[in-house]
Amino acid sequence: MVDRAQRWGVVPEYFSYRGERVVASPEAVEAVLTALRAKTESPPRMPRRQLPEGTCAPAPERVWGWAIQLYALRSRNSWGVGDFADLRHFARWARRKGASVTLLNPLGAQVPVLPYQPSPYYSSSRRFLNAAYIRVEEIAGAERCAPDLEPLRTEAQALNAQRLIDYDKVFQLKSKALDLVFRAAPHPRGLTAWIQSQGEALLEFATFNAFAERHGAAWRDWPPGLRHPRAEDVEETRRHLHERVSFHQWVQFHLDRQLQRASAEIGLITDVPLGFASDSYDAWRWQHLLAPNIRVGAPPDEFFQDGQDWGVPPFDPWKLRAAGCEPFVEAIRSAATHAAGVRLDHVMSLFRLFWIPFGMQAAQGVYVRYPTDDLLAFLAEESSRANAFVVGEDLGLVEPPVRKRLHARGALSFRLLWFERSSPGRWPRDAVAAVSTHDLPTIAGIWNLTEPEHRLHGLRQRLVEVTRAPDGKAAVDVAVAAYRALARTKSRIVLASLEDAVGVSERPNVPGTTTEFPNWRLALPHSLEEIEKAAGPRRIGAVMKRARRNLSPTS
Repeated sequence: MVDRAQRWGVVPEYFSYRGERVVASPEAVEAVLTALRAKTESPPRMPRRQLPEGTCAPAPERVWGWAIQLYALRSRNSWGVGDFADLRHFARWARRKGASVTLLNPLGAQVPVLPYQPSPYYSSSRRFLNAAYIRVEEIAGAERCAPDLEPLRTEAQALNAQRLIDYDKVFQLKSKALDLVFRAAPHPRGLTAWIQSQGEALLEFATFNAFAERHGAAWRDWPPGLRHPRAEDVEETRRHLHERVSFHQWVQFHLDRQLQRASAEIGLITDVPLGFASDSYDAWRWQHLLAPNIRVGAPPDEFFQDGQDWGVPPFDPWKLRAAGCEPFVEAIRSAATHAAGVRLDHVMSLFRLFWIPFGMQAAQGVYVRYPTDDLLAFLAEESSRANAFVVGEDLGLVEPPVRKRLHARGALSFRLLWFERSSPGRWPRDAVAAVSTHDLPTIAGIWNLTEPEHRLHGLRQRLVEVTRAPDGKAAVDVAVAAYRALARTKSRIVLASLEDAVGVSERPNVPGTTTEFPNWRLALPHSLEEIEKAAGPRRIGAVMKRARRNLSPTS
């Protein structure tokens, strides 16, 4: 079985973060082979294709920017959640203070039903945008129904007083408001041409949303004639729901326009998540390319010693390659549309993915290889086409050749203070330097030892080594010192976390948890207006300026 597994791209053993050899159980390997429908000794021969040979678009040199969770960045005018108008205002302020780029959380759409999914890494679509990020008042035609919008706006803005984001309430209030504006101004200038430019995918997406509103998010439980985009009853049902289909196309048009306006203020780095929710538009659309009864995750490592189960379905690598990697190409192309750069979450997915068969724990998973040559070639081609540089999140268990091959294609590495053992002065030039990510502790959480995962408190010594800060120093002071060290690195880009700049202890997400922590639901404790006047962000901007990182990005 081992030889057959390897021929099908299944990796029955790997080395753990401790350097120990880990061998997958025969049951796990057999479950993966079954998901691949590997009934023969070897996979079918696939025709060779001519792949693009170029490299990714060039990244800027010696710049800095902010890493933000958009939903958490609320102004006084927000409807309970940060939105594209808030992004535009923040970007304008950040650029004036010397920043060149802003890294965002994934912006993918969610299924328009309750409960509204808060996780940006478990979205309905990697191509289309999350309606929660729309600013209602800035939609063309909103002024026509201003009196009817006012009570909704007042109720939504009252949610800003709560630090915990109420996505369900935001969704309900914005949905009512969008219905009002749609009825008042259903045909804005440019809508028809934009819809045509999006092709069949937008029509299918809007159709899926209309079906979900009627039948719920679990499309596998829909009437049999609706369970596939090409199913027999889809066209007729779409005609009956044509107004809702038009509505969802209209919402996407306005989201695209608002994001475009924000992107004019600063270079955005958009985030491409590894996958999407199992009950989602992307899963409905690409179901013929997915491996059944499998979830994606990661094996145990130093930070997550039980492994991680992310709950997303994987693409069958053989079917993905036969389809010209179309889902991947589309995700990159969409993310790059209004962006200066694109970040690939878990870039190891271009090489191999950790598959967890249903009924097994994360630590029982098995690695499966992916068509790396194809994926890297298409990545470089789309990056060059859009003139958007690429950052690969090459963290965790990374095989030695991975960084070499990514570098050869012109992608930047991602280096973290929490992960790197060497001095920041020794970090590579072709990299993005940061302290942490959304899944890891903040500086305040480590410095003040309020991080709930006590095993990570040892990171405090790393801060002491880099900043030489004495006990009793304020967390924001330590953050400024840490970013001063990063500002002096050779790395092309330095990203500062907004949570660190204002001394937030909680991290946005604790992987492997569901209800234990308010993952993806914590707003920043200060409004956008207060953040723009706060000392922490201003001081971090000053250390970047002294390190001569105030140049404009080439893109």
